[in-house]
Amino acid sequence: MITFKNITIKNFMSVGAQTQAVDLTSSDLTLILGENLDQGDGELGHRNGVGKTVILNAISYALYGSALTNIKKPNLINNINGKQMLVTLTFEKNNTSYRIERGRSPFVLKFFVNDTEVEYDESQGDSRNTQTDINDLLDISHDMFKHIVALNTYTEPFLSMRQGDQRNIIEQLLGITLLSQKAEELKIKIKESKEEIVEETARINAISESNKRIEETIKSTRLRQRAWIKQKQESIDKLNLSLQEFQKLDIDSELEKHDQLNRWVEYVLFSFDRLSKSLVFSTHLFS
Repeated sequence: MITFKNITIKNFMSVGAQTQAVDLTSSDLTLILGENLDQGDGELGHRNGVGKTVILNAISYALYGSALTNIKKPNLINNINGKQMLVTLTFEKNNTSYRIERGRSPFVLKFFVNDTEVEYDESQGDSRNTQTDINDLLDISHDMFKHIVALNTYTEPFLSMRQGDQRNIIEQLLGITLLSQKAEELKIKIKESKEEIVEETARINAISESNKRIEETIKSTRLRQRAWIKQKQESIDKLNLSLQEFQKLDIDSELEKHDQLNRWVEYVLFSFDRLSKSLVFSTHLFS
């Protein structure tokens, strides 16, 4: 169980630069009243506008970084001073003391456990690690805090909420939010699985198309291979036939015939020369 100890507020909403502190350690019922002196002594409205709701908003802001109402965070800073807004909340849980310091202009978020600040690697610049640890410690969502802890007229009534939001509140009350979380995780897993199936199907189709092209290339290569083998065999057969014909030749006989042919050619040429000379001589005689 969480036990609030005290809260200090500075430059938060209607609270100005003078730090205001509220002791929350009383074991009895604490009733906070106010008197708006600006409205005189009348009974009507003199309890409004004195900052009672500021205390609840400050507790909400310290714990969750947001007020109970839909006020934008920059508007939480006191509009007169406009800077150095700081809210400090101390509380106990399971005999351990905790303190949260949160502010804006400049931004501040510090988390202390037994007066020792917890150091975080806030490289992303939004202090999400710090807030995650605070949420885990509180173990109650901001919506639950508004509906169960800080009952007020600014929060949407339970019966006016959407069915899904009502279900979330009921599940948190019954401690069965884990089922919804598992259901959401299952939806995400199903979506991721469907996307993976689509990607895998596309990859398989691409591989199938690639395999078809490879098979066609292999078939074409085999056809060319068979044509080449056939052409090679035909060339080998022709060369074998030529070799067989060549092996049948009598070299010596062929050489002899070649020599005879040369001698015959020489004889014919010699005879033709003599015949030519004889014809020339006869022509001179009859001239």
